[in-house]
Formats: sequence, C-alpha cells, structure tokens
Amino acid sequence: TGADRSQVLLDEAGRRAGETPLELVQADYRNLPFDAESFDAVLNLFTALGYVGKEGDTQALSEFHRVLRPGGRLVVETMQRDRLARIFSPRTWDRLPAGYVLEERTFDQAEGLVHSSFIHIKESGERLEYPYAIRCYTATELVEMARAAGFEDVECYGGFDGEELTLDARLVLVAARS
Repeated sequence: TGADRSQVLLDEAGRRAGETPLELVQADYRNLPFDAESFDAVLNLFTALGYVGKEGDTQALSEFHRVLRPGGRLVVETMQRDRLARIFSPRTWDRLPAGYVLEERTFDQAEGLVHSSFIHIKESGERLEYPYAIRCYTATELVEMARAAGFEDVECYGGFDGEELTLDARLVLVAARS
C-alpha cells in the first residue's frame, strides 16, 4: 500500500511496479484514509517530512502511530539539519533533455528552513518557477516529535543497516508502537 498527495507520483509508482499488485491511495499523511492498526510497518522515505511545519509533521507521525498495529515499526529516512548545514549549496544546475533546471536555495539554520525554487529553463528560453520551503529537523527534534506522537523505543541511525548516525549521514529514525 502506498499513499502520497501527488497523483503524478502515484502514477509513476504504478508504472514502475509493472505487474506487482499495489494499492496506491492519494492522501495527505496528516489524515490517512486507513483504519487504526492496519499496518505492520510505515515507511516515510527520502525527506517526505518537512513540508507542513512542525505541528503538521507531528500530526503525520501521530497518524503513522494510529495506523500501526501494536509492535509495528515506523521508519523515517530524511536529511538531518546538521548534515545539511555541512553540505549546503545555494545553487545547482542540471541538464534536462529539453533545457535546464536551476535550483536556488537559502537556508535559515536557526529555523532549519530551506527555501528553494526550481527554475525550469526550456530550450525556447521560457522560464517556469516552482518555489517551496521544507523544514529539516535535527535528530533531537525528530525523536521528540516521534515520542510526542506516542512512539517508544525511538532510535536513530546513519543508514538502513544500522550504521552510526554521524554529521555526514542522512538520518534513519526507527520507532516502535507499543
């Protein structure tokens, strides 16, 4: 079962799944359309938290807790604020098949907020701009939010194989529903 707010991403997941049967649901993770205790695990991968503010993200974690069965596990994989501060780049360019994409960013380290704008420059010269903001949490903040959402046995790692969390690693948080 997969849930996302973006129908475009759900369609791509379905395309990539091929013949593998998937249930794909368009939903906001702060209000999941699933019964309580429906899942053994919830995966929230590749910096999917951070777009709806700390209150909204804590609400999402509470929803993850609600849909997990007792003993179920939550896995969150995300960019941690401390790593971002070390590798932050205010501008990147990428070549596309029909133009370029420029990403310009600012980073407020005190707030942990990154304000970004994707600028698609088509070969015709037309510019399309897509701004967004995302909050990057410290490990400490994310642990506090998970505990506030009802999770216990919250642990942080620097990878999916249980590597030590360092300033150079992305954050993998694993939490249990009692």
